[in-house]
Amino acid sequence: MDIKQALNKIGGRQDLTGEEMRSVMNTIMSGEATPSQIGAFLMGMR
Repeated sequence: MDIKQALNKIGGRQDLTGEEMRSVMNTIMSGEATPSQIGAFLMGMR
């Protein structure tokens, strides 16, 4: 799952699975996500 898909899912008030969360965190930690995407993801996880 890429970060855009994750943002759409959490924007729809759906939980991410463990595998989806792992994939998103790998994207963030590898530097592939933009600062805006990271911020949106963190706000959506609140």
